[in-house]
Amino acid sequence: MQSTEAGAGVVHGRSSTFTTLYSLVFWPYLLATCVVLFAVSLLVFLITAPFDRRRRILHRYTCWWAAHYLAWAPFASVKVEGKEHVRGIGACVYVSNHQSMVDILAVFASYLDFLWISKRENFYAPFLGWNMVLNGYIPLKRGYLPSIRRMVRACREKLAAGHSLFIFPEGTRSPDGTIQSFFRGAFYLANKNRVPVVPIVLEGTNRVLPKRSARVNPGPVLVRVLAPVYPSEVGYDEQELMRVVRERMLAEQRRLRSQ
Repeated sequence: MQSTEAGAGVVHGRSSTFTTLYSLVFWPYLLATCVVLFAVSLLVFLITAPFDRRRRILHRYTCWWAAHYLAWAPFASVKVEGKEHVRGIGACVYVSNHQSMVDILAVFASYLDFLWISKRENFYAPFLGWNMVLNGYIPLKRGYLPSIRRMVRACREKLAAGHSLFIFPEGTRSPDGTIQSFFRGAFYLANKNRVPVVPIVLEGTNRVLPKRSARVNPGPVLVRVLAPVYPSEVGYDEQELMRVVRERMLAEQRRLRSQ
């Protein structure tokens, strides 16, 4: 399932002309609809805030908003598998591999309940960042200790209140799609709050929008939710929790790519 190029004029099985034309439609459509859909998001927030303190209705709307760019796009699709693994587990920390900017769209297509942890700069982005503020996502300034401490405090409070979190433990997009080493933050939070880590493996997003590229090549994307890993399974050992989760994700990625 790994992407290949068959000559300079072909990108992932399609001509570069096709991907160029597709991108010339996709990006203006995304930018234009963000204005309209954010207005709806603000309306949803104002109407539901008094009785929906957990912002679940707004989150469902946000899932639809983000997912439709990928799940409904011509020549594209998102298949979600394994959601039965998380039925009734309560608060957890979702982690997934990170291949592409469209990973976020694929994750939203799962319609799982979670809060994102994201770079502080993203919250300033017009419309999309403002919607992140409305949803109550948690900002982080990388490398700045006071911000990291505030983020950890906020995450622990959210987990204790029954919210789930979503984190890309690689920290940045993989250059070749293969799962890279993990940072410990997600596993520290899960271990301290005694909540499970739910691994998710994304496949296909690096072909849709490769790292450092703006050319969109639509195609199928798979979101596979794996069985949760509980800190108690590894004796509440944070490093072992991280190792077990990464090994399971690597094994699943190898299985997917061998099919």
